[in-house]
Amino acid sequence: MPVARTFRFLAFPAALFFAAASTGTGLEPGGLSDFSVELPQELRQIAGRGGMAPVTRALVTVAVPVDFDAAHVYPVMVISATADPQYHSSRRLLAAYAETAVAGGWILIAADPAEEVSGERDDVNLRYALNATALAALESQWPQAGKAPLAFGGFSGGAKFSGWLAPAFARQGRAIVGIYLAGINSDTIIAATRQFGLLNDSFRRTPVFLQSGQNDQVATPADHRRIHDELERAGFSQVRIEYGAGSHEVDPPSLRAALDWFRTVSSSRRNLSLRQDRAAWWQKKAPQMRGFNAADPDEGPINGRPREDWN
Repeated sequence: MPVARTFRFLAFPAALFFAAASTGTGLEPGGLSDFSVELPQELRQIAGRGGMAPVTRALVTVAVPVDFDAAHVYPVMVISATADPQYHSSRRLLAAYAETAVAGGWILIAADPAEEVSGERDDVNLRYALNATALAALESQWPQAGKAPLAFGGFSGGAKFSGWLAPAFARQGRAIVGIYLAGINSDTIIAATRQFGLLNDSFRRTPVFLQSGQNDQVATPADHRRIHDELERAGFSQVRIEYGAGSHEVDPPSLRAALDWFRTVSSSRRNLSLRQDRAAWWQKKAPQMRGFNAADPDEGPINGRPREDWN
């Protein structure tokens, strides 16, 4: 059953765009919400590689869970399609993935240029500008969006865009919790992380999920295995590859597997960090405490409080 769409037209002055916020929400729980958003001049210059890009507006689609609560923080995946003319709509690709993603508690977002763009101009600069605009629009409708962990995912050439966009947004201070690469035949993550100065232990712990169709002749299983090995040799410690029965085609169930895995990895990291914080707290404070087992990090504090105060 197709999900319902709502349409909103957003027009923010460029200077105020990124500070714009809304007390209400134009997001349709369990459906697709469409927005038309003006690109700020700064982002048009990025998209135009120093000049002024002809693209003036981003067409943005957002999918949120049926039980969406604007007071909560949800993980967000930015969807990217290829630049190939017949398949270049990221919003159309989002629609294919939406049902399985929102069922897993994720928000999906995608953006396309309102104007026609040639293949040679549909590059990483433009995709960055469109998605930065889209995320700002999302924050105007859902203020928690600025705190949301981000993942990036795409199919075929869109997966290559995702490999660039993840480190680009990480360089801007966003928390990246996963990269989904489906139907991809060459890696872009390593070159992008080097260019953005992020080929470090922290970013290399970002989980990367590769999805390959067993009968794919465009991006073969061997291509995916090679990319998997390249990432591991570069020091990426969380790389997973799965094979489906299809060819070079979109496979929504594999996206759900990736999103569930991203959530698991993120939770494990938070738990490890918390235990390390507790252990460090005990090393400093335990000799002054009475009635606690200082050898057990699980009996440490949260936010500086002893365990007896935990909620």
